[in-house]
Amino acid sequence: MEKKPDLVGKLLVIIFGIILVGILVNLSVPYLNSARFKAFIEGMGPLGPIFIVSFTAFSQIFAPLPGSPASLISIAVYGYTTTVIFVYFGGLLSASISFYLSRRFGRKLVIKFVGQNTMNEIDDFARAEGTEVLIISRLIGFPLFDYISYAAGLTNIPFNKYFAITAVCSIIPTLILAVLFKGLDFSSRTGFTIWFVSLNMVGLVFGLLIKKYINKRNNEKKIS
Repeated sequence: MEKKPDLVGKLLVIIFGIILVGILVNLSVPYLNSARFKAFIEGMGPLGPIFIVSFTAFSQIFAPLPGSPASLISIAVYGYTTTVIFVYFGGLLSASISFYLSRRFGRKLVIKFVGQNTMNEIDDFARAEGTEVLIISRLIGFPLFDYISYAAGLTNIPFNKYFAITAVCSIIPTLILAVLFKGLDFSSRTGFTIWFVSLNMVGLVFGLLIKKYINKRNNEKKIS
């Protein structure tokens, strides 16, 4: 069980990181919303959306890589609703690739992509395996989307079942977030900052909830 001082320290680091990146987001908004930048991205044609979806996917496959830059660019150029769709399909792509890598090559390869600390989290999810765990994890565990994908590959769940649960259950939090932030003015620094900070704070809360749920499941297995 993780000690409270360690947990508090990690939370402080995460919150500080959110604030720092939030400031950077605030400073970048004028450039992202400039006509010149939008014209550049739109000039890429179909490669623009492909880049957004691909970057989103690979930011989840290589867990430490932040995916926010692609989302920020996409919102500025294509709008919020379209970006939500891009992120959803990027998530499905990463979920499939991460599952395959984990199932095919096991922990030795995964740990090279995500590091030891993240691998420990993935092992926790894998130990708590089960359809119910996957469904709940996809519904409220979106901050740990990449962990769950790798963990599922280490279990015996068939890919078709895993993908169906991922595709269906991931729609619900995606739609909720789409509705919550649809009215924000993303052409302003305030709108961008509210979106970024709120999304990360909500992610922090839900991340803690899903970790608590996984720990409870693993403890119940030990007792039984």
